[in-house]
Amino acid sequence: MLQLYFAPLTRAIRIKWLLEELGIEHEIIPRQFDRAAPYAGQDTPSGRYPVLHDGDVVLSESGAVVQYILETYGNGRLQPAIGSIERAAYLYWFHYSEASAAVPINQYVGLAVYGGEADKYADMIERARQNTDRILSKVEAAIRGRSFLAGDALTGADIMMGFTLWSARMLKLLDERHPETLRYFNELKARPAFAKALAEGRS
Repeated sequence: MLQLYFAPLTRAIRIKWLLEELGIEHEIIPRQFDRAAPYAGQDTPSGRYPVLHDGDVVLSESGAVVQYILETYGNGRLQPAIGSIERAAYLYWFHYSEASAAVPINQYVGLAVYGGEADKYADMIERARQNTDRILSKVEAAIRGRSFLAGDALTGADIMMGFTLWSARMLKLLDERHPETLRYFNELKARPAFAKALAEGRS
């Protein structure tokens, strides 16, 4: 059985959400996030979240874990077929979610949440806010009039982006200035699998 090292408020939410959407049986190994060591030193095999344990496979990095689960257990679900017209958009948004969209959000968290001297870094924090706003404007344009980023159904790209938008919303970086993005996020958040992932470890 798949085992997922899980701490609330971490990217392990992405993996729990995916597993629930696919209906894959799994075991949660509960942990608490150590704020004193936000970037390494967590109580997992890699020192970070998430970590998936599947037999001889121990895998970290949420995007890699999402891709591994889809390739190994998805049976074609939640990803457009290779060669399909939706495939390029799927790949773009799947990777954009962490490689681009999460970058200014991570910078904001590092300075405003974990930095301990927010006043000292006020200019950098404001720059991270502005860069996040630019990122969200790009998502806004892509999702206008659509329910999903690639095609007409939920894919792994939406799960990747959904967590990034959840982070932005939690930090008050996503608001009514981006109404289509907020609508898209709220529709994702209303999915039972996402709700179950958010509730994990918080009862």
